[in-house]
Amino acid sequence: MSEEIRQEACAIHFLDNDIVHVHFLDGRLVTPEDVQTMFDAVEERRRGRKALLMVSVGDKTTMTNEARAYASAPESSRYIAADAIILRDFSHQLAANVFVRYHKPGRPIQMFPDKESAMSWLAEQHHLIGP
Repeated sequence: MSEEIRQEACAIHFLDNDIVHVHFLDGRLVTPEDVQTMFDAVEERRRGRKALLMVSVGDKTTMTNEARAYASAPESSRYIAADAIILRDFSHQLAANVFVRYHKPGRPIQMFPDKESAMSWLAEQHHLIGP
């Protein structure tokens, strides 16, 4: 059973095994403030313990370049141990590639076609969180 927190820009689902699924809602332009609000909720709910983050994005939703930079900044690794991005379509794949290759988050990050493969990979990253 998962707990859900709904915010203006996203729905955050706290799943088993330290996995947190963040789904950015349809029709959003995600800002750095939205990303920080999401990080704050994860940090509070997990009491400072890092999470394995699965990210999905709704239809007609994108992140500003500043939001991508903020989400990949070194301080973001304070909240997140690894990222699994679920790709929605080709345009989303291009944006995710920019995030991974240009912003270069300092943690493991992979892109996946579906939730199941993303969850499987995140389960393999559990060692990054520690006991």
